[in-house]
Amino acid sequence: GAAMAAAAGQDENHGAIDGPCCRFCGAPLSSAASHEGLARSLRDNGLLRMEAAIAAYSAVDRGDFVPEDLAEEAYLDQALVLGGGAQISAPHVHARALDLLAQRLSVACDGHASGPLVLDLGAGSGFMAAVLGRLLFPASRNADVDRGKVGRLLAAEHLDELTAFARKNIARSHGDLFAPTGPLELVCADMRELAGRSDLIGACDLVHCGAALEEPAPWLTALLRTGGRAVVPLGPTDAPQWLCTVDKLEQGGIEVTRQMPVLYVPATSAQEQRRRGECWDEVVDRCSRNSRDILLYDNPDVR
Repeated sequence: GAAMAAAAGQDENHGAIDGPCCRFCGAPLSSAASHEGLARSLRDNGLLRMEAAIAAYSAVDRGDFVPEDLAEEAYLDQALVLGGGAQISAPHVHARALDLLAQRLSVACDGHASGPLVLDLGAGSGFMAAVLGRLLFPASRNADVDRGKVGRLLAAEHLDELTAFARKNIARSHGDLFAPTGPLELVCADMRELAGRSDLIGACDLVHCGAALEEPAPWLTALLRTGGRAVVPLGPTDAPQWLCTVDKLEQGGIEVTRQMPVLYVPATSAQEQRRRGECWDEVVDRCSRNSRDILLYDNPDVR
């Protein structure tokens, strides 16, 4: 697997690893002193490959989406705690997820007079919502672009305080993304309840899921249209998972492909997530214990 390859100094997606790499997934770390440097390193390290993904990621400063007391760590390639049992994923994980979605962007746009329908589930501090917004609605777009052809982006976060935080963060530099001028609608809602919305069932082209599921849940696959793709972490709670692509096939079948070892917070209720946040140190310790077999300690450059 990817972890074994990385331990030997090789990674099937990145080739030879010359510097520090993630001890969990083996990806090269892309830490920098600025967002521009971070985006450049992610591109150079092979995490951002699609031109649309590179442009979208580069346009959204990660420093606008982290808590003030963590501002000095904004451009480190590591996850950062947001509070309430939530965190913003490491840049190399977000970049990989974005690139996997961007691979299907042209397919998602085909046959859509009004543009694709995209979901960001578990929006957290709003970073991926802004990046996905820029994927649909680049800042370089002509101001008189037909809004009806841009597409639609629905971002859902079930903690009200994080929803407010995300809204403030996005508005700081990307207020044009919000409807009616842009494609983005940000709502405070449980991601698992969206499958009950008739306007979303079988209609979604791209779905980013920011919390782990044990398996490709029926409510998630029901949201995808034929040819649609979800990028979602799959696996047990507080233990090694895989970032996966879930592609909707003809006749309603799905194809699940493992892409990168990860460890996300689980998709759960707002109440349970807050409870986990209150004992965060215990959660972190449990994750570490459950990940001993995959962590790469034998390489001095692995962090």
